[in-house]
Amino acid sequence: MLPGLLAKALELPSPPDFFSDEQKEPLEAFGKALEDNTKQHEEYLETLNDKYIGALEKARQRMLKIKATRAAVALDGEIGRIESGDSSRSSEIDSAPDYVRTMRGQYEKIFARVNSLKRSRDGEARYAVDRNMEMIQVTLTRANQIDDALATRNFRDLLLKASKPQAVDKPPEKEPIDLPFDPDVPVDPDVPVDPIRPVDPDPLNGPDDPPISRPVDPIDSPGTAYRDDVPRPMTSSEREKHAAALGPAPEKSGRGYAVMLASIQRGEVKSINASRIKGWGPARPQMWNSKPYWTATVTYPTTSLFGTFDTEGMAIISGNRVLEWLYTGSGEEIP
Repeated sequence: MLPGLLAKALELPSPPDFFSDEQKEPLEAFGKALEDNTKQHEEYLETLNDKYIGALEKARQRMLKIKATRAAVALDGEIGRIESGDSSRSSEIDSAPDYVRTMRGQYEKIFARVNSLKRSRDGEARYAVDRNMEMIQVTLTRANQIDDALATRNFRDLLLKASKPQAVDKPPEKEPIDLPFDPDVPVDPDVPVDPIRPVDPDPLNGPDDPPISRPVDPIDSPGTAYRDDVPRPMTSSEREKHAAALGPAPEKSGRGYAVMLASIQRGEVKSINASRIKGWGPARPQMWNSKPYWTATVTYPTTSLFGTFDTEGMAIISGNRVLEWLYTGSGEEIP
């Protein structure tokens, strides 16, 4: 079963009674993945808020020292809001110094990227569990256990609906933000990852088999409402269809992926220093702009006006070249 606290918090459905312990294993992995993603997300936001509050407090002390009362009150409002867990932009922020408003803009960008990363990770977990549930459904359908196959299909729908991501993307704004820095990079939009399922009329029937009327259609789905320019996991049928175009996965050594290191050394991404990379993620086959690519991620530190944070970037790989470097989840280009 799914971990108790998580299942209760998300109200995830229980699997059908006929599921074996082995068939429940992907559900346990799914629950563990969601718990891990939530823990990482909370830790990231806690670090972000602590550093932002620390920088605001220093700015507030400077304002008090020079008797800039209005600016100090504005900073008080921003600090109090963040400390209370409300990340919305305080109405007084426009009375703060320019560099504080710029700092607020950077806070919102990082906040959005952290939430996009969680959505991406949760989306990958949903893909994985749904593929496993589909395999169970296919097996039951082939064994002519139609009632059980229907129950599995219904459970899949309930599971995906219950684990649908919440709309958490950026701190709500009380007023429009007009900031002077980095105007060409948009704040991440809300990208839900609720699976969408195309109809496959008879995927189990081979070309030489007679037609069979089935009440259950195994589903192989792109599974998202991702923007087309945001990489998403490939379905099993897409993986099979694009196997030749994908080619072998990029090779990884003790130093990391050679193709990504070469791209960094060529200066194709300025924000990532190879010597400061903290971790390398697995290579995954994904769809991006309607085409198949291998992707891989790196965790590296980035610096803002109020501190240094770990950030995850993704390389879009084609053959022996990196085509793009993107922030994982949001699809923003990494400079």
